[in-house]
Amino acid sequence: MIPLRKTFGAAALVVAAAVLVPGCGEGPGMSKRDAGGRPGCTGVCSEDGGLPPDAGASTDGGSQADAGTGSAPVVMTLSEARALPPDSGTRVLLERVVIHTLDRVERRAEGTQEQVRAWFWVVDPARPTQGLWVHKDWTDVPAGFVPQVGQRVDLTGLVRAESGFEQFHGYRTGLAQVGIRLLGTLVVPADNLVPPRFGDAEEGLARPNPELLGTRVYVPGPLVVTDPSPLAFGAASGFEVSGGILVSTRFLSEAPSADGGPEACEALARVVGDGGTGIFPLGLRGVWDTYTFVPCEDAGTGEGCVPDPAGGQIPGTQPPDGGLGNRFTHVLYPRMCDRDLGSGWDGGSAGSGR
Repeated sequence: MIPLRKTFGAAALVVAAAVLVPGCGEGPGMSKRDAGGRPGCTGVCSEDGGLPPDAGASTDGGSQADAGTGSAPVVMTLSEARALPPDSGTRVLLERVVIHTLDRVERRAEGTQEQVRAWFWVVDPARPTQGLWVHKDWTDVPAGFVPQVGQRVDLTGLVRAESGFEQFHGYRTGLAQVGIRLLGTLVVPADNLVPPRFGDAEEGLARPNPELLGTRVYVPGPLVVTDPSPLAFGAASGFEVSGGILVSTRFLSEAPSADGGPEACEALARVVGDGGTGIFPLGLRGVWDTYTFVPCEDAGTGEGCVPDPAGGQIPGTQPPDGGLGNRFTHVLYPRMCDRDLGSGWDGGSAGSGR
């Protein structure tokens, strides 16, 4: 249920797995030409990510000048970068941050060179409540850099807001057109213990705890599944637990493991899908970040899906008299079943998930 297309500044989506994912399209005020000046796509978009490489980027990712102004990047904390107006044009330098979670990594050969496209989250070890989403495109430098959890890096780039037509992560603030300098490795900071009354999305109407966006958090248990299929997730998958916290399962697979062992999340269906009471006695962990859902214009599905011209919204938040609903909310993204769902979780009336 992971979309196959995630690019800053591109209104491109691809049908993936069994999840409803609109194809390419444009919305109000959006040009039919992408950020590189090329014609907009229809159907499945090209692989180039839509963003031109930074002409001023150095091969090691450090000390490059802004291609438009010739000025050096501005050193900022993650929270200062996040506070910039999207598409401000300010090139920022984020020093000594650590990669704490990978979303997805893709590779391709371009002549004799391998190019890598990746999406990941970083945290500032000196300020562990500050995190940020990063998109490295194919030609961002170094082109062959493969991100790994625990790498300590300097990042330069432009703060961008994702297109509202990007499935699940539309409108998300992040760093694009990046240059990366690898400094070494460092132990990833511990998950942030959440404050009291954390995470109540009010069924998608609210955007709780923005101060922790982009970081890994720990929500102590016991947590009870209060809704196994919230309206806010639309055709996506997820559930709601105590306190109104929305939990996405888009990174959790129920496929059998490669070694023939038990399914990675074999008890998940029993916890959230049996109609009984699912309990996570040890709590939940994961990345805290934004979520939106992009429906098809005609409420259909499949490769012919045309995204709703209104872009992503949270289902169920539209006012009764019509109009747009909440564009996005904040949800928890567990990344690994054993670590983030906990070894002591209980399937309630369907039996134990131990």
